[in-house]
Parts: sequence; structure tokens; C-alpha cells
Amino acid sequence: MKKFAKVLVIVLAVLALAVGIVWYVYLRPVPPPISDADRARLEMMPLPANLKFTSGEFVIPRQWSVQYEAVRTSRLNDALDRFFMRMTRRTQTNFSTNSGPVLVIRCDQESSPYPTLQEDESYSISVTNNQIRLQAANERGVLHGLITLEQLVCQRGTAWVIPAVELEDHPRYPWRGLMIDVCRHWIPKEVILRNLDAMARVKLNVLHLHLSDYQGFRVESKQFPKLHALGSPGNYYTQEDIREMINYAADRGIRIVPEFDLPGHCSSWLVGYPEMASAPGPFSTDSLIGILNPVFDPTREEVYQFLDGFISEMSGLFPDSILHIGGDEVNPHDWNENPSIQQFIAKHQLKDSHGLQAYFNQRMQVILASHGKRMMGWDEILHPDLPASGIIIQPWRDPKALWAAARQGYDGVLSNGYYLDYKQPAGKHYQVDPEVIPGAVTIEIDSNNWKRWKMAITFQDNVMDGALYLFGQDQNLRGIIQSMGNTTSFTDPVWENNVLTFSSESSFGKIKYELTARDDSLTGSMRIALFSLPVQCERDAGSDRTDSDPLPLFEKIEPLTGDEVHHILGGEACMWTEMVSAQTLEGRIWPRMAAIAEKWWSPQSLTSDVGDMYRRLWLTEDDMIRQGLQSHSNQYDLIASIAGKWTQSLQNLVDVLQEDLFFNRMAIYPQPYHVNMPLNRFVDAAMPESKVAYRFNQLARDYLSEPTDSLRQQIYSWLDQWTDVETRLETEAIDDPKLTEITPHVHHLAQLSRWAKAKLNQEPLEADPGQVSDLLLEASQSYGGTLLAVSEGLSILIQGPNASGH
Repeated sequence: MKKFAKVLVIVLAVLALAVGIVWYVYLRPVPPPISDADRARLEMMPLPANLKFTSGEFVIPRQWSVQYEAVRTSRLNDALDRFFMRMTRRTQTNFSTNSGPVLVIRCDQESSPYPTLQEDESYSISVTNNQIRLQAANERGVLHGLITLEQLVCQRGTAWVIPAVELEDHPRYPWRGLMIDVCRHWIPKEVILRNLDAMARVKLNVLHLHLSDYQGFRVESKQFPKLHALGSPGNYYTQEDIREMINYAADRGIRIVPEFDLPGHCSSWLVGYPEMASAPGPFSTDSLIGILNPVFDPTREEVYQFLDGFISEMSGLFPDSILHIGGDEVNPHDWNENPSIQQFIAKHQLKDSHGLQAYFNQRMQVILASHGKRMMGWDEILHPDLPASGIIIQPWRDPKALWAAARQGYDGVLSNGYYLDYKQPAGKHYQVDPEVIPGAVTIEIDSNNWKRWKMAITFQDNVMDGALYLFGQDQNLRGIIQSMGNTTSFTDPVWENNVLTFSSESSFGKIKYELTARDDSLTGSMRIALFSLPVQCERDAGSDRTDSDPLPLFEKIEPLTGDEVHHILGGEACMWTEMVSAQTLEGRIWPRMAAIAEKWWSPQSLTSDVGDMYRRLWLTEDDMIRQGLQSHSNQYDLIASIAGKWTQSLQNLVDVLQEDLFFNRMAIYPQPYHVNMPLNRFVDAAMPESKVAYRFNQLARDYLSEPTDSLRQQIYSWLDQWTDVETRLETEAIDDPKLTEITPHVHHLAQLSRWAKAKLNQEPLEADPGQVSDLLLEASQSYGGTLLAVSEGLSILIQGPNASGH
């Protein structure tokens, strides 16, 4: 019996060991690439792929010894010079590189003169007490590594140090881009160069320049000089400017991809070359915001000869392998009104304007390929007749288009959800992921009880088609809205007294619909915040009609396969400049762009903590300003120009405001909208996201959870600053009409701050609960295109746990 027990113990021990090995090898949780403790010590963006702090630290000396292993190039020397210049700005220390502790740089090979897609950007860093070692396969990795090394610097007492660390880093995606529209508002070369410096700091590697549109043609053409001479209102980049920007970008590991928008958005082309148009001229550059009629004539061979010559010239100017043809928002009006074009469509069995655009794009692909270029375009170019090989799709209307393109074999770069000009907060952009599709159809489809309306949404003189579906009835009423390439379900429809109301989510924000029924029609509006557009719907199908079209198949989105995921190249944020000038551009891009950049560089597992992202985002902004970004200095200048002088009271006020969402911002102007509307109001001085407000609102939430004296003192210092803002502004005698439109914010800020102080002092308010709620509701509204961004925190302090979150 004892022998049996002994054998049993041995067998159980062996089994336990085997189970342990299986768990350790196959089933144990994968440790995070950066531990929570190590992450809390980091101030950088983007987070590296793998990092572990070790014991010790490298004390930064005045004297450095730099040693190169393998390759040493002039580009690396220049990068090292910039590294020490930035270190001087950070530490206020002048460095020399003759002797002292060692910085070892191993670069295995020289990179190509200009960055390329899918280039190896990896690097590693090892820091000990007496040495720093930076290693990379090529120059691009070294450039990234030097930025990271600088971002690891921190202060210990009077000394500057780099903690001992082992770090390995590489990007999640090869395409991490920023698009800047230089057509609606002209953006000078010097501003582009500053943005390239900021891009390099967060490891972005593509600058996409939108160089032609209705409002201007922004690059010099020696072969077709009327393009820039007549198509630009005096502002364009010379070819020497372009070469300077390309070389400047390449030295920072950034590609420049040009976009020439075709066949629509082309007024500036046709001013000098009207014979290329689908309708008779003359043409002029147009300041109107919208989708206008001018469009190239795709049926004429002269058009392709002209474009072949132009592409030949631009291919010699721009070294990147990709050229963007735009292809978005093509207005078919002039095609539909041209009998010759309609005959061409019928003869070639192209079906409609979409088929004609696909024909044009096929011809363009052949031209681009003949000049060694890959074609890229917005998601409207996606068409069954367009071969997938070599073409890159850029979805901006619907993230599902990215997956659809990947399934068909196209490479894709996501922009939907990354539109910086919509003025969404960084946290919202941070939640967008190219491999996750939000807003897909989630409702149960009742195929026995459904109705469809054909929908038309009018914006100025343009009509956007769509469809509205309703399923079920009463409490089970559900719906689907199709518009601008999006298909999104909604679960909140209410039908009362012949009025249908519902809302749907979009990248613009929440869209609210209110439609009145009359016979088979629904008429009303869609509202995005304060911005309203008329909507007309006509019933055309349903389960109650014997002659109805069948119900479309609303397929559920299946996960991408491994091969399909490889077609997702990354993402690109967009800064359209209808409401942005050269003076306000930097503040509209940064620092929010840094949060998006992290989403594309860092492992997906590290980019879900929004709170930690914000902690590092504000530090990153401080760093960028220290290194030359002019977002805040431009803000000071703008405040002074608006009010006649800069004052601290005005600055304190503007600091707690933020620019409202895009459509609310536009609503302060009379229609029709033009790009030449002056951008000289307080909404232009306010940032899209207020750092002061973010920190104050967080303090209020923290104080509600744990009311410490330290938090109370921090909150009180802000409230002291705001309670007398009205009096100070009156004393400073600022009498400008532009201040009038934000005067409600001045009153709300002062009164709510007084009430918040009373609550902190446990004193009664000189107002009843109804008056408090009314003022908080008023304070949450938009005035002059701006929001009082601290209203959330003030509401928390005044109403406590019962704050309604206005």
C-alpha cells in the first residue's frame, strides 16, 4: 500500500509538472510589452513596442563621446546635431562631443535617399550607468531612436538623467500620415517645415499635400505654367520650394505624397485650360465651400495627353512612388448635361457617372504606371472595374470601405475618424482603430415588416442621396440610415403624431433627424449640433408592397483574414482648411495629432488607456512648443489682433474655451459659406481642446471621489482666477464687438466659479436649484462658435454626484 501511495505521489507530481509546463508554454497570459509601473514613468508619445527599466541611470554630462559602428553618414551627423540642439533646449546645457561617457550608434546600412513604403524603421536602445547604445538596421531607425532617447530624459534634482533601460521598438503600421490642405487657405513653406519637425517627434512618416482644388493650384508647373499662374490667387510653391520640403522631410524619415484632385474639384486647373472641361468656360478659382460643377471631360483623348504630360513633370519633381489623384465628390452635373458625354457612356456601356469615373481612373492608372507611380485615391475610386493591383484606397466616408477594399485585394489607408478639422477631442480619435469597425449594422432585421424611403439631403446647391429603412413597429421599431457611403443602424426611433425622430452616430458626431410624414413622404431636417440641413424622403419600397424591390442584404461584418489585414497599411489624419488659416493651423493639428500617431505606431494592446494618453499628450505638447511649434505664440498674436492688445485676463478666458465642432463653428456665419470669411474671432484663438479644461475637469472628478486639501487648493486657485474675470475685462477697457459674441461665457464662468467656491466653503448658494440648473444648461451652449470647456467640472463641484453632465 505504501509502495502504491508512493507511486501515486510520483505520478501526480509528474502530471502537475506537465500541466505547469503546458500552462507556461501555451496558456499563461502574455505579459504586456510595457508593465504598468514602467508605463507610469514614461512621458513620451508614441509608446515603444517593448520597454523595461533596469537599475541605475545615465547622468547626462556636458562632455559626450560619440562612436559610430558600421555606417556613418552626413544624414546621421545632421540628425545628431539636431539631437544635441534639442537636448540643449531641454536641459539648458551646452554640450560638446570630444570626450566623456559614450553614446554608441550602430547603423547597419545607409538608407535610400528618400524614404519608401514598407521600409524597416525598427531600432533598439540600451542604457546603462556609463553607456548608451542605439542600434538600427538603417538610418530611419536611428532617426527614430534619437527622438526616443531625448524623450527618455528626466530631471533628478539638479541633474539630468536617462534611466537605465532596455528598449526595442518598431511601428505597428508602415503608413502613418498627415494630410494638409494648402488650397482652401494658403499654407506657407515655413509652416509646413515646422509641422514636419513636429511629425518627426511622434514618428509620423507621410506628409500628404493636397495641392489642387476649386480654390487654388499650389505648385509651379514649368510645362503648363497657366496652372499656377492663373489657377492660384498668387500663392504657390515653386519647384525649388517643393525640393526643399522633400529633402527636409527625408532627413527626418518622412515621405511627401502629392495629391492633384481629379476629375472633380478642378476649377483651378480649368482657369488656364478650359478646353479640358465637360462644360463651356470661362472658369475661375472659387471661394465657395461645397461640391461644385466643374469636372474634366473623360471622353476626350486630349485630356489624357495633357494629364500624361503633367504627370511626367510631377513624377520628376516628387520622388515618392505614390501619387494621389483625389477622386472624391465628383459632381456629375456637367457630365449629365453634356450629350456627347452621355453618348460615350452608352457606347462604352459604362452605365452611369460612376462607371465613367472608373473609366477615367483606369486611364489614369495606366498613365501613372508608365511614369513609375502607384495610384492612390479617396474611397470613391473603389469600383469593380478598377483592378486592385497596385492601387491604394483612402476611406474617408466609412471605415467599412477599408475592410471592403482589403477583401478585394486593395491596399488601404484609413482616414475616417481621423478628421482633425471636425474638432473632435483627442480621446475620440484615440478610440478609432483601422482594424475595428464601429457603427456596423447591429439590429435584428425584420424581413416581414419593413419600409424604405429614398432620401435626399440638400447642402447649398448639392444633393446627397441616401436611404432610410424602418423595421418593426411600436416598441420594436428600429432603423438603418444610408448616407455618404455609410450604413448605420439606430435603435431610438420615435413615431408620434406623424413625426419621426431618431439619431445616428457618425464621424461628424451625433446626427439627429426630425421628419414629418405626409402620405408617402417624410420631410424635415437632419441636425449636427447647431448645423441643420433639409431632408426629403419619398417612400419607394417595403414588405407591404407587392411590386416592391426586395429587401437588400445587410451583411454582418466578418473578421479579416491574416492576408487581408496585411492590406491595411495604416492611417492618415486630415486637416482640411476651410476654417483654418496659416496662423491657426498648428493649434488645430497639435497636440491631438500625437494621440493619433501613437495609435498607428504602438502595439494595439498599449493604446486603450485614454487617461494615460492624456497624461502624456499635454507633456508632449509642452515639448513641441519648446522645440519650436508656434501654436501658442500664434494664439497670443491672434488675441492681441482681435482685441487690440493681449491681456492675461483675455488669455485666461480663451484658455477655458474651446472651438466647437465643425458644423457648429460654421453655423456662426451666414450662408453660402466661403473660404475667404475672416478667421479673426475668438473662436479662432480658442483651441479645439482646452488643456486647462481637461485638467480642471479631472481635478473636479478626483475631488468628488476623494476631497483632499491638496485637490481643494488646486481647484480654488483656478476659481479665484475666474470669479472676477468680468471685472478685470471691464477694467482693461476691451471694447471689441467680437468680445460681445462670447460675453455669455464671461458671465457664466464668473457666476459658476462663485457658486463652486461657495460649495467648497460649504456655504449656501444665493440661488435655488432651478436657477442653478438653468445656468448650467446655458453654460453648456455654444456662443460665437465656442464652448465653455470647464462647465463640466464646475457642474460637478456645484451639484456633486447629481451633476447632469451638461
